[in-house]
Amino acid sequence: MLAAVVRNYDVGVRLEEIPDPVPTGDAVVVEVLGAGICHTDLHLLHWRNRPLPLVMGHEVAGYAEGLGPVLVHQSWGCGRCRICLRGEEQLCPDVTEAGFERPGGYAAKILVPHPRYLLPLGGLDPVRAAPLTDAAATSYRAVRRASPWLRTDHDRVVVIGAGALGKFAIQFLRLLTPARVIAVDVSAAKRAEALTLGAHEARTGDELAGRRAEVVLDLVVEHDTLALAAGLVPPGGMIMRIGSGNGSLPFGRGVLPPEVTLTSARGGSISDVSAVVDLARAGKIRWDVEPIPLSEVAAGLRRLERGEVTGRLVLTPTGAGDD
Repeated sequence: MLAAVVRNYDVGVRLEEIPDPVPTGDAVVVEVLGAGICHTDLHLLHWRNRPLPLVMGHEVAGYAEGLGPVLVHQSWGCGRCRICLRGEEQLCPDVTEAGFERPGGYAAKILVPHPRYLLPLGGLDPVRAAPLTDAAATSYRAVRRASPWLRTDHDRVVVIGAGALGKFAIQFLRLLTPARVIAVDVSAAKRAEALTLGAHEARTGDELAGRRAEVVLDLVVEHDTLALAAGLVPPGGMIMRIGSGNGSLPFGRGVLPPEVTLTSARGGSISDVSAVVDLARAGKIRWDVEPIPLSEVAAGLRRLERGEVTGRLVLTPTGAGDD
C-alpha cells in the first residue's frame, strides 16, 4: 500500500509502497478515507523524538469491514488498568497512539488493535469527520473540564489561539457554558472568524492588559502566552495547557494569585469523541476541511508551517481528492 513514511528526520516524509497491515486477534484493518494534518505532526518532525520509521497521522476516518464508515479513536491503552476501565485510555501509562508509537493514517490502511476504538459515523462524511477525533475532541474535553469554573454569564474565559482547536473550543464554550468568551490571536483574520463562531470578543494579547478571566485555555503554549494567562486569572481561577508548544510557567510564591488551578488536556476519551460526533451529526458545530491527495503531504505540511491553512488539511489516501 502507499504510505507517507519518515525514515530520516533530515529528509522528512516520503511516499513509498509498504506492506499492507495484517490483522491478528481483535485487530481491525481500516481503509483510510481521511487523515488530518495537525500541528502536532510538525512538532514530531521538529522534536525528532520518535523511533523511525514513522507513519504519522492521528486524525483518522475510514471504512471498516462490517461497520462501514468509522472514526478512529487515536489512543490505545492497555485495556486493563483502572484508568482504562474508567474509559480514559488516552491517560493510560502504557498508551500507544496512531501516528506516534503506532503507524498512523498517512497511508492507505491503518491497523487498529480493537473494534472498541472505532466509532460509526452515522452519515457524516469520513473526509470531513477526520478532525473530530483530535482537534474537536481535545477541545471538547478541555471545555467540559473547565465548565465548573464557568457557571454564569458574568464569568469570562479567554481562548488563546483561534486556530483549528480554538475554533472548536469557542463553539463548545458557547454550547456548554454561559460564560463570556474572549478569543485571542495575532491574526486579524482568525479574530474575525472567532466572532462568527460565537466569541463575544476577539483581541490581541496586548489588548487584554488589566482584564480578568476565570479560565484561560492556552492552545499555543509558548512562554509569552502562559505569561499572559498568569496575568489574567484571579484567585481561584484556572489555566489549562492544551497546545503542544514548549512554553513553561514558573510555579512558586508570587507567580500566580492564590489557589489558581494549573492543568492540562490530553486528547479526548472515547466518550468525548462520541459526544463530539453526536454534536456534529446534529449540526451544532461547524468546521472547514480542505481535502488533498496523499501525494501532496509534504507540501501540505509546509503550508501548515507557513500559516497558509485556514481550516484543516485532510489527506485522502484512498478517497475523494486523490485524483
